[in-house]
Amino acid sequence: MHRLAAVLLIAASAGSHGQDPARREGLVAVCVSCHGAAGITGSEEIPALAGQNEDYLYEALKNFKEGNRPSAQMRGIARELSDEEMRQMANHFAAQPYVRSIQAADPAQAARGKEVYVRVCQICHLDEGRATTYAEYPLLAGQSLPYMQKEMQLILDKRRRIELIKQGMLELASRQQIDDAIHFFAGQRVTPDQVSNSQTAPAKRSKRNRFRTEVPADAAE
Repeated sequence: MHRLAAVLLIAASAGSHGQDPARREGLVAVCVSCHGAAGITGSEEIPALAGQNEDYLYEALKNFKEGNRPSAQMRGIARELSDEEMRQMANHFAAQPYVRSIQAADPAQAARGKEVYVRVCQICHLDEGRATTYAEYPLLAGQSLPYMQKEMQLILDKRRRIELIKQGMLELASRQQIDDAIHFFAGQRVTPDQVSNSQTAPAKRSKRNRFRTEVPADAAE
């Protein structure tokens, strides 16, 4: 709530949603209080934003703002942002270098998870999850293990629906295999030079197709 109050204070003092450098700095300060100064947080429950596809970050903010993604706190913050400000925040964090050290992922699960990745995940999440090629698919390699487990549980429980993750895709793997794949992604050490923007994909994808998430009407935030 303190972070939301800070956003409201910034909004009131700025008076407009224009290209105000002071306001932009204030908004960045609100974001880094949770997501870290360079978009790499120390909390296992909060995702790293650095180096993500800029359009992906913008669409995530838009989904929070519209209530299409479950997070009461993020919705409260995003609702105070103009469209231009959401783009500015996305641009800021996308420009930060993505550096992730090895987490406490289970090596046996990660090994099994690589097989799941090859069979189910790689058509969208390119280069072992290191790619930022397409706005629809986030950079997953090195992302926080507990965060990915939490978000996938929301998806599996149908509390967060993603248009691009068809139920048929999830049915190709058991819940254990999905968790193995998460360990595979989380267990990778990633440096900025390893993040790719490959234009080669197993299937044709649009770099700017707008994607949507959806919260079922009966799901609690």
